[in-house]
Amino acid sequence: MVATTTQQSVILQGEPVAVKVYQSDHCKADAILVHGFTGSKEDFDFIGPLLAERGYRVTTFDNRGQYQSPHSLREDAYTTASIARDIIELVAHLKMDKPHLFGHSLGGVIAQVTAATSPDTFASLTLMCSGPKPGPDTSDLQSMLEQFPGHTMESAWDKLMSPGYIGHPRIDLMKSRWLASDMRSVLTHAEILATFPSRTKEIAATGIAAHVIYGDGDDRWPLEMQDQMASDLLAPVTVIADAGHCPNEDQPSATAKAIADFWDLH
Repeated sequence: MVATTTQQSVILQGEPVAVKVYQSDHCKADAILVHGFTGSKEDFDFIGPLLAERGYRVTTFDNRGQYQSPHSLREDAYTTASIARDIIELVAHLKMDKPHLFGHSLGGVIAQVTAATSPDTFASLTLMCSGPKPGPDTSDLQSMLEQFPGHTMESAWDKLMSPGYIGHPRIDLMKSRWLASDMRSVLTHAEILATFPSRTKEIAATGIAAHVIYGDGDDRWPLEMQDQMASDLLAPVTVIADAGHCPNEDQPSATAKAIADFWDLH
């Protein structure tokens, strides 16, 4: 099977959202992938085609106010609850039947809210390099919350962000999506990552099939915390060797296989 990629703008909650779909000529089920903090749908460019080749129509999108999803004027637009509503509306708009739900990092936090809000909508929940509550060290987030207000996206990139991307193979994408994004979205999501409450018990009570994946070198949430989250969710754990916080980019073949193998079971 050969995977194809299409992009479109979809109206969700009355506002446009940029959507990308990976699919092949055979689709056995749908899946929605939710990207992480300051990321975009392009975070899944490496695993999206591999998942499509396994028979899944994979849909991802730029979280509202990120990259090609326009800035919103709604006060609550960038909250996890609002993005959860976007996902649930997207399922209905594309006429998906019980898609698999996947979230990376902040996307995992959003996916947890979405699954807790409408568990019967989804066939399964996969959390990759995410956690049940903020990690023990949120100093980088607190620093961002203190330093970024008053900056434009351009000045924040030049003075605060660009040093972290020196040598990155996709630095042009990193810069262009940063400059296109809404500072209010960035600050809202930084605050969420630093303060979000645990929903593990609520999700476990739904009985949704869950899966926890992380790279063996993930440095965002302690691996022990992710293991405990998996235990509380009665979820299997897959550790991706030689990968950090982004196994989807560090080890795309192994990551896509782990994701699709779990989806095949559910």
